[in-house]
Amino acid sequence: MVHAQWCIYLARTALDPPTSLCKKLFPAIDEWHDRLVAKELSPDNNDPIQPTVAENAFVQVIMMFRKTFIQDSALMMELHPCYPVWQPSIFSDPAYLSFKRQVHIIA
Repeated sequence: MVHAQWCIYLARTALDPPTSLCKKLFPAIDEWHDRLVAKELSPDNNDPIQPTVAENAFVQVIMMFRKTFIQDSALMMELHPCYPVWQPSIFSDPAYLSFKRQVHIIA
């Protein structure tokens, strides 16, 4: 049996958006992340709400999604500039505009 080896390269993944920019998208997720970490470090057995694997995974997915969304948005905005999703202030933020220029250089 022959196994094909695939190599996929997405130029936009070579550049991570600034953390300060990521924190502007789903800003409450950082607070939830900190709460979960604190509960894991010092669990309160009397607290009926305990962190679960699903809860931790959900927070991690949202944190990963915001990074990916910012990376993809830099190129998607060119294809669909009139979409209402580009209206929030994050997309006119100087940090975002700088990131967008850098993505266009490497893409």
